[in-house]
Amino acid sequence: ARIATPRSASSVRDERRARSIRPSATASASDGKDKEDDARTESSTSSVSRRRALLGAASLATLAPASIALADEAAMAPPNPRAYFQRYPTLFAPFYGDDERATMLKTVVPNRVWCLEQNLAVGPLETPLRCVVIRLNDDSLWVHAPLAPTEEFFLLIERDIGGPVSHVVVPTYALEHKVFARDALDRWPTADLWIAPGQFTFPVEVAAERIYGRTPAGVLGDVASDVASDVASDGRGVPPWTDEIDVKILNSGSFRLGGRDVGLREATFFHRPTRVMVVTDCIALIPDRIPPLIDPEKLLLVGKRSTADPTPAVGSPGDTPEARLAGWKKMTLLINYFFPEHEEPTSPGVVEWTDGWEDNFAAISGRLFVPPVVRSLLYAQDPAGVRAWADSVAEDWFAPVRSSTVRVGGEEVGGEDTEVASIVPAVLTIVPAHWDGPVENVRVEEFLNAYRWLDDPTSDPFPEADMARGLQPVIDAVFGTKTKADESQGSGLDLFFSSFPTLASRFKGGE
Repeated sequence: ARIATPRSASSVRDERRARSIRPSATASASDGKDKEDDARTESSTSSVSRRRALLGAASLATLAPASIALADEAAMAPPNPRAYFQRYPTLFAPFYGDDERATMLKTVVPNRVWCLEQNLAVGPLETPLRCVVIRLNDDSLWVHAPLAPTEEFFLLIERDIGGPVSHVVVPTYALEHKVFARDALDRWPTADLWIAPGQFTFPVEVAAERIYGRTPAGVLGDVASDVASDVASDGRGVPPWTDEIDVKILNSGSFRLGGRDVGLREATFFHRPTRVMVVTDCIALIPDRIPPLIDPEKLLLVGKRSTADPTPAVGSPGDTPEARLAGWKKMTLLINYFFPEHEEPTSPGVVEWTDGWEDNFAAISGRLFVPPVVRSLLYAQDPAGVRAWADSVAEDWFAPVRSSTVRVGGEEVGGEDTEVASIVPAVLTIVPAHWDGPVENVRVEEFLNAYRWLDDPTSDPFPEADMARGLQPVIDAVFGTKTKADESQGSGLDLFFSSFPTLASRFKGGE
């Protein structure tokens, strides 16, 4: 390749000056002498300029092959398998545009059920976000709540799990569980789309065809565990997979959002052959160990006692297991309560954690429960609807199962083998979309215990001070109990949605 050598600015000026020197026929002797001196000076200057130009060209010639090599290497580098573009604005990172996420694949039931995990981030706060894949009897795949559309995510399904994707499910209204459905449908154009009832968009209403790029095959409704109905909730035929996967709709009330009344619904699922229950937000288990994909730098940032303290570098002496675990526990409290009890402002722009925060983390971790935001802000709208759903799940999906054993030979010599049937309590595997999962060997008592507050709100209280500073003002606004002075903050869920960016603002270097 030929490379043009640019001339320096001094060289151009010198050439212009040289062209402007023209000898005059009437010049005096003194003029001639002066011009001879000028000519010598000009010749010397031009020589210097030429040397500079030659040196510049030589330098460029030396650097050019390396520059071309770097450009060629960049062009030939494989694309980042964790990169993606988020096409719709959301409350979580990257809010809109380019970003990247790692994806992890877990086997729930070999050859039948899997879950994939990424991280959901708001500033320095991260929590796991989960998608579930089920292999149907026809060997095709059923995909619940697709994650960020990275090449890594798609290949883990197409290559590692294997099989054509025939169904994509949008299980709820929440953005993080539906924002990537269109990307999944673009990747799998022959798949049918099934959506939960009660879908809405904010701040303006947008048709489903524009959101997903196609008309949904149907809107999900309750399906009896033994007999599939002929018609779904929207009048269309029920999904063809209801002979394997049962559906129950959880109704959790309605809210005023952006000047409109919106109903909140979650479609929950039960895969009968494997006894796996798939949910999004209705139940969770916060682990006391750090999920594997959480960023260590963010753990060390959030785990500090004071935001004014220096943040330990990853791999430095200050990067200890205790420091990282403190970061995870504090992340959990911030995500659940927004402004937890023991996070105290000490000076402008500085907050400090006081003793006692670990007890507050222990109060919500290590057990099945309904997280504070979901329980206090959402389910409080329609506790009777939540109770009806929980009782239905306990009766149908946790129904005792028949177990058979073979007694060899009977009691007498030469006796025949006999089969003895018994009824044993059912245990389920629950795969929530957030926090820990899958949660194995769940008994009906553990499941119902997570909803005991529906009958007695005082039976499973959250720490009062944790609720008071962050979450309670939002609840008061949603339920219309805010003061006149607070009315400028918005109404209904508007204040709830506006609360998320403030979480990140309390950390230096959190973005």
